[in-house]
Amino acid sequence: MIYKKYLFLSIFSLFTIATVIHGQNTDLPNQIFIPKTPFLNKILSLKDLKTKIFLSPSNIIIPTTGTIFSGTVQELIKSNDSVFILLERSGVVYLLDPVLDSNKTYGFHRLDHTININYNIEANNFLYQNHLYSYGGYGFWRLNGQLRAYNFTDKEWDIVPTNDEIISNGYNWVSKKEGKLFVPFQTIMNASIKVTQNSLSSRLYDSYYLDLNLLEWKKIGSFTSKAKKLVVDNNIINSFLSTDKGFLFLHNDEAYYFDFLNNKIFKSNNSELNQYLIRRTANNDIFFYNDSLYSYSTSTNSFDQRSLSMKDFGELDFPIWGLENDYYYLAIALIMVFVLFFFTIKIYRRRVKKKVQQSSLKILKTKTVGEVFVGVELSLIQLLIASANRDSHVEIAEINHVLGIKDKNIGLQKKVRSEVINTINEKYGIIVNNEIQLISSIRKEEDKRYYEYFINESELKSIKKILDRK
Repeated sequence: MIYKKYLFLSIFSLFTIATVIHGQNTDLPNQIFIPKTPFLNKILSLKDLKTKIFLSPSNIIIPTTGTIFSGTVQELIKSNDSVFILLERSGVVYLLDPVLDSNKTYGFHRLDHTININYNIEANNFLYQNHLYSYGGYGFWRLNGQLRAYNFTDKEWDIVPTNDEIISNGYNWVSKKEGKLFVPFQTIMNASIKVTQNSLSSRLYDSYYLDLNLLEWKKIGSFTSKAKKLVVDNNIINSFLSTDKGFLFLHNDEAYYFDFLNNKIFKSNNSELNQYLIRRTANNDIFFYNDSLYSYSTSTNSFDQRSLSMKDFGELDFPIWGLENDYYYLAIALIMVFVLFFFTIKIYRRRVKKKVQQSSLKILKTKTVGEVFVGVELSLIQLLIASANRDSHVEIAEINHVLGIKDKNIGLQKKVRSEVINTINEKYGIIVNNEIQLISSIRKEEDKRYYEYFINESELKSIKKILDRK
């Protein structure tokens, strides 16, 4: 008798489980037909439209009343002639049947066989190169950075392995043109880790993009400090309105535009545009196409088209991401090392120069004048002193005569004059322990092409005393 009870309980349990599984699969219809509406007609009329639209309750396509998906947000994803309907927080996927007769209704059939739900709440679903992807989302008490792809053969969702798990709370954007999924910063939220209430989520401000062709995450920098002040402190949000270069979002009743392709941030300077977007913060029945916003009005059963011009935006003085934090600290360290090295070398050279000067000064002061200034150097100094006594300057021809180069070519004359005058000035500077020049030059008043030479008046007495020591 007891075996009969166990057998009955086993059969009942299996029947219950099968009923639940069957219910999860069949609560939603496998095929639906809906009448043509201005909403769908407009979307399908734009043949090259590639977008994602969150549907309002009045425009939902899949009937969910009485099912476990009742009230679930529905996403319409269009790429040319393909139109998918995805039910948020699930793996449910519907596809639009080919429209053969313009007078008939639209038909959608279910593609998937999935039964698991609530592991991808607020995931970013998108199409890229005929692949249907789902990135991130919240489920099982944590945010994840998984990339999932729908398997059209097995009618299931497969995990797509990548080189890392980069976790976004909704602040992400896909570039179909470049094949990149941008994540400007991460939000780590994991309720399975025992932390304080205020630390249930934390942010990592390194910026990444996922190469959808190589399936590799690449670090591109760090979210700038000024950009941090713009993002609202939400843990799960995916209500941004995507454009062909980035996304629009609102913060404190202001509209901002993140241009990921050019790493720039713009702020709207059009208050009327701000109000227009604020009234549509639910982000339902609205999409971007050919530089315009299309917003559906249920009261008029038509789309309102509004041009989105960059003339309404001003560029901010900071980018989305900048120098990586690691490189930032490394750059500071290198700068500090360079500055320390520079000043160390400068101090060392100054000390060495001072010792050389002191040593040279001792040597020079113990010598006779004949040993300090020799030959033509002494002759040139005496010529300049004599000229100074007459309150006049010495011309180049006189100097060339004293130096014995009057018959040489102009290039050689200039070279010899420069070497002799520099040597005299260096020796004099060492003797007086000062960097002041003894001999200077000035252009002639009557002909600015030529120079005149003279001994600085402040040094005339000094050089005479030095010469008198002989």
